[in-house]
Amino acid sequence: MAPGLRDAKRTAVAQRLAATAFDQVRERGFGEVTVDDVVAEAEVSRRTFSNYYSCKEAAVAAVVVHRVEAALREWQPPTAADPLTLVSDLVDHQIRVGAFGSLTEVAALAVEHPQLVPFVREAQWQLWVAVGDRVLDVLPEAGDDDVETVRLAVGALFGIVSANLIGSGDRSGAGNLRGAVHRGIARLGTGLGRPAASEG
Repeated sequence: MAPGLRDAKRTAVAQRLAATAFDQVRERGFGEVTVDDVVAEAEVSRRTFSNYYSCKEAAVAAVVVHRVEAALREWQPPTAADPLTLVSDLVDHQIRVGAFGSLTEVAALAVEHPQLVPFVREAQWQLWVAVGDRVLDVLPEAGDDDVETVRLAVGALFGIVSANLIGSGDRSGAGNLRGAVHRGIARLGTGLGRPAASEG
């Protein structure tokens, strides 16, 4: 099997397992779903499951990463934009297409099931690394200042999103999250002496 095909197959299995675990937990409740339930529906062995995830919590949280990564591939960056505007536009795109919807749902589950929290945190971190990397991909000649700006903006937004999802109890929708993101970007733009994208 060619490396590209092998990677695509592995990604598809990982996505299927995560989506199955997430859907079962959402439908039946966290305590009612076992790894055996997930592998039975996904039609893979328990050993295959363990090649991808250490437990059902890891699989449930991974659905966030898979959905955000899919939305990252669809993002069309604005032309001639500065790093801060690119970060803002990309995060806004994720919110618009509903990529953070599963993050909100998984975060709500984590409030009820604390054993899920570390896996949600890890998923959040993975997605924010992916967001930063995607922005840097469209800045091929980014200097050190641009790279630092992207990392600063992504780090700040990671904190904003986290505060709005886990810990604050405020999961009232994408509108509030979008507003918080835009306010954070505006503050960063002011602090860096750069123009910030206007709230759309």
